[in-house]
Amino acid sequence: MAGLMVTNKNSSLPLKSVQVRADVKGYVTGLETALLYTNDSDDPAEVVFRFPVEQSHAVVGLTAVLDGRRVKAQLHEKEEAHAIYDDAIASGQTAALGEEKSGDVFSVSLGNLPPRTDAEVHLKLVGDLPVDAEGGVRFALPASLKPRYAPAGFSDPAAPIQGGGTGQGADVKRVNGPGVSGFTMTVHNAADVEAVTSPTHSISSSRDGEGVTVTLLEGNLEKDLVILIKHREPHKPAVLVEGGATSDITTKGYMSGPVVMVTFYPEFLGLEAAGEFFFLVDRSGSMSGAYIDSARETLILFLKSLSEGCFFNIIGFGSNYVDLFPSSLPYNQDSLSKAVSHALTVEADLGGTELLPPLEHVFSLKPRPGLPRLVFVLTDGSVSNTQQCVECVRKYAHMARCFTFGIGSGASTDLVEGLAKAGGGTSEFVKEGERMQAKVIRSLKRALQPAVTDVVVKFKVPTEFEVLQSPQTIPPIFNGEKLVMYGIMSPKTTPTSHASGVAMLKGSVLGASIEHTISFSIDSTPSEFPTIHHLAGKALIKDWERGNRRKEDIVKLSKEMGVVSSHTAYIAVDEGNKEPVRGPMKTWDMVVHDEGSGGGAHYMSSQVGDVQSRMQANIGQVLRANISKLVQRGEKLEDLSDQADALNQSALSYQRSAVRPKKSGGFFSGLFSGWFGSSNVSRHTARSSSPEAMCLSSETMETCHFSLPADSECPTTSCSPVSQRAPQPQISLSALVTLQQANGSWCLDDSLAHQLRKGRSELEEACPVQCVGEMAAVWATVLALCAMQTRHQDKQEEWELVAGKAEGWLKRQALPSDLTMDQLHAAARKCI
Repeated sequence: MAGLMVTNKNSSLPLKSVQVRADVKGYVTGLETALLYTNDSDDPAEVVFRFPVEQSHAVVGLTAVLDGRRVKAQLHEKEEAHAIYDDAIASGQTAALGEEKSGDVFSVSLGNLPPRTDAEVHLKLVGDLPVDAEGGVRFALPASLKPRYAPAGFSDPAAPIQGGGTGQGADVKRVNGPGVSGFTMTVHNAADVEAVTSPTHSISSSRDGEGVTVTLLEGNLEKDLVILIKHREPHKPAVLVEGGATSDITTKGYMSGPVVMVTFYPEFLGLEAAGEFFFLVDRSGSMSGAYIDSARETLILFLKSLSEGCFFNIIGFGSNYVDLFPSSLPYNQDSLSKAVSHALTVEADLGGTELLPPLEHVFSLKPRPGLPRLVFVLTDGSVSNTQQCVECVRKYAHMARCFTFGIGSGASTDLVEGLAKAGGGTSEFVKEGERMQAKVIRSLKRALQPAVTDVVVKFKVPTEFEVLQSPQTIPPIFNGEKLVMYGIMSPKTTPTSHASGVAMLKGSVLGASIEHTISFSIDSTPSEFPTIHHLAGKALIKDWERGNRRKEDIVKLSKEMGVVSSHTAYIAVDEGNKEPVRGPMKTWDMVVHDEGSGGGAHYMSSQVGDVQSRMQANIGQVLRANISKLVQRGEKLEDLSDQADALNQSALSYQRSAVRPKKSGGFFSGLFSGWFGSSNVSRHTARSSSPEAMCLSSETMETCHFSLPADSECPTTSCSPVSQRAPQPQISLSALVTLQQANGSWCLDDSLAHQLRKGRSELEEACPVQCVGEMAAVWATVLALCAMQTRHQDKQEEWELVAGKAEGWLKRQALPSDLTMDQLHAAARKCI
């Protein structure tokens, strides 16, 4: 990969490329990343490169290859590591420094790279991979690191560094870093995996014995990568036991004995419960475009999935926050209608990202007696006061649960996962190509079900071992969710062969006790690659950091387990080169930023990109306004075609004439897992860019657009497919859901008839009995249910709660004596 060029500079970037290789076994992955450097200039160079990492992953090694010499970095207390680095630079030695800038931002500095030389820096990481709604293992690789919104008194870990400091050149060039240019993955125990897919990229796979190699069929990563793996038995409890470390790694203390990693999947029948719901929607500038469009549709689906007996409110936040209602209101037709009207007009118009004030506001409100408070936070960004936000949620965890959603590549895993863990909820991430709606409804279903609380996990092992378990604070567990526990076993005496142990989980659901027991064999065979030890160390370090353990204890644990922490850093100094590097050092400050997203503040965004984003946003607002008016009047979308075509031509002409900046690739944030199933290639469905394709079918309604540049979209709640251009009339799920009443029913009116692509009289005539009075609502509800079930089977997780509310309403209705519900459903299927 050729080095990127700096505008108006005749020199290429010293960091040429980023290569990523990973190994996956079950839900655990090991990752090695190679940073390839070339200094083409006549002066020494320093390269500071910052990139995102998943909060659940740990950096466990750094090695520099300098002029053929491998220099392995050692963990030191962070201030000490900086002092060693600065001394090395001042002495003319080449040095590498690796450190956490925040819980999900890592930085690598390579200083005094001699003129006309090459170098490599290899990073090793390990991670525990999350599971999606269907039990598939999920790997996400973010493409960029967005600037963090920094309230007064806080700093942004992604902000440009300042030149002239110790160990830093006075001449600092701030540029965008290169993306991942090479990516491969090997999945072990392939027989346990059913299939692998990617909603974002084209991938290929090949079997080789017990392993499967997965590669990308595309060049550099220019957007977030998501790979999903489907296991044959996704909810089967799993145990991994790893022997102590080998002699080339310190074997003192926690590294000397085995570590067991136990994955529990508690399953129980939950009961739906009412609650007080607060939906906090990020309306900062970076949410403009596709993000806010998707948020509108998701918000409507969320509202329609609630049931009577709940209370709710919607709060938009940015530089300030705005409540829809002065306080939460009971869920009824009046409050629902006002909320839906509000949701249809939500815009990304509130400036920055101040999350702490709306959180404090929600928690300051008087609780509703007998109703649990459930807070849903949807954001695409990051804040520099993450810890303060997390502590705020933790302070009120006894009275409220918090569920979070990170949208796109800029969402901080430190923030999104931290809030959910502190608030006893769950977190979800939505990358480009994935639907937000299913993830929000998945969390809503969790919120409506009681969780396993008062969870206790105990390890029973032979007396020659002492066991330290992590995490030490166990969060509530939701039905079908996995809980990972580590048992770090330190031998007191020489262990006997063929020893065994038991892990027991106990908890309660609405007062009823549940219990899970898993047996395992204790393997004392030395482990060459102590992946499970590192993961256990990461979990224990996080426990101690959250628990305000002494800094000295955390530093000692970090060094012993070989896992970087907030108080330690990796440092490598090339002492093999006896000739000092001379000359003024120039510093390159490199951060992987997304230059293609509109609305956000980017350090290197171009004026052309900003102008184009504003033009697209303006066009989108015009289209949404006109479509909404047409739908309200019950007219057809074709009536808007002349305006749409004109706007299309303007947008396309601008797109051709504008100099569009190339969207940069990105670095890794997490790891991935899986092997490919029956087919060798899984392709992400391409978005239509044809001027004729005014609206896509309902199966791809999240990509409905008018051929605007850069994936501009219109909300599907206002889109009606052009029936004469499709062999079968398509029914918009979001528009259909929007028409549902608060009690779960639908009205048999012109709006429903329009969405079902039928005349109102045609629907009335299809009813098996006279369609008047309450029977009209019953027939309309059955028709709507049939439309969802037959036309949107692939989105069942999204409409499941909506349908459940409708079915509950139908069961309460009295039918004529000569009519059954089965007969009504059969007639509806025939009509639809």
